[in-house]
Amino acid sequence: MKWYTCTPVSFKGDHTFFSRDSGAFCKAFQRIGVESRAIMPTPAQEGDDPDLIRTEYANLKDAAWWKSLGIDGVILYAWGMGKYLPIARAIHDAGIFLVVYMDTSGLFYPWRYWKTLTLQIWNREKNKRGNLKGPLFACLHIIKNHTFGALDWGRRKHLKMANLISFPSPAALLSILDRQWLYGKQICKKLALIPNPISSEHTLNPVQPKHNLIVAVGRWDDCFQKNTNLLMQALEIFVNKSPSPWIVEIYGRIPPFLHEWHQQLPPPTSKLHPFKWNNTQSETYQSLCKI
Repeated sequence: MKWYTCTPVSFKGDHTFFSRDSGAFCKAFQRIGVESRAIMPTPAQEGDDPDLIRTEYANLKDAAWWKSLGIDGVILYAWGMGKYLPIARAIHDAGIFLVVYMDTSGLFYPWRYWKTLTLQIWNREKNKRGNLKGPLFACLHIIKNHTFGALDWGRRKHLKMANLISFPSPAALLSILDRQWLYGKQICKKLALIPNPISSEHTLNPVQPKHNLIVAVGRWDDCFQKNTNLLMQALEIFVNKSPSPWIVEIYGRIPPFLHEWHQQLPPPTSKLHPFKWNNTQSETYQSLCKI
C-alpha cells in the first residue's frame, strides 16, 4: 500500500517539516509499514529529506502525473482553498483516494465570524498597501466577502473532490458540519476528526523525571493566525491557578508587545533567554517567560 502526502507550497523540506503537518503524516505512515513520501513543488532547498519529492507545480495539476505514481491515497494539505482546486481535481480524476486535510481554524463564514475576519482583512490590506490605499481595498474585500464571497464556491468545489475531509479539532469540523445548508449533505457526510500525528521521539519514558514545562513555538508576530493575545491570557490564568510551579518557554518571532508583557511579570518569576534558531535565514529567535 502506498499513501503519499502533498503540500502545494514550497516550504523547507528538512527535519523541521517532517516533524509536523503533512511531513509528520508521511513518517507516521512509514512507522506502521505503509510506503509513504511527501510531495511539494520546486525549487529544491538545502537539507531536503530523501522522502520528499519535489516536482514542477504544473505536475500537481496533471491527473496523468498523479496516476504515474501508482499510489493508493493522498493526504492533501491545501486548507480546502479554491486556488488549489485544480490539484484536488487532478488527484480525484487520477482515481486516487483523496483526503483533504483541513489544517485550519475553520473561520470561514463571514456572517458568523464577521468581527474577526473583518479585522484580519483590514490589518492585512493596511500592512500591504499603506494607510491610503489600504482602507479602500479592505472595504472592497469586506463587501465581497459578505456578499457572493460568503457562498464559499471555491472551497465547496475543492471539498467535493475529496473522499474524506478531515479536521484536527472539533471546533473546525463544526464550522462545516453546522452549515450543511451551505456545504450540502454530500460534503458533510465525508467529515472526520483526525488529530495530527506525533513524532516518534515524543514518547513517555517512565524512568526519566518529568518537569512541569510548557513550550510554545510560533510566529507570534502574526497575531491573527497565532492569536498571541489568547496565548498570554491563557498562560496568565494557568500559572495563577496551578497548584504547582511551571516553566513556560515561548520560542519564535517575538513582537514588541510580547516583550512588554514579559517585563510586567514579577521579576522573581520571570527570566529572558536568548535563543538562536539555526536556519538559512539566520533569524534570531528568542524564548520568553520562565514563570
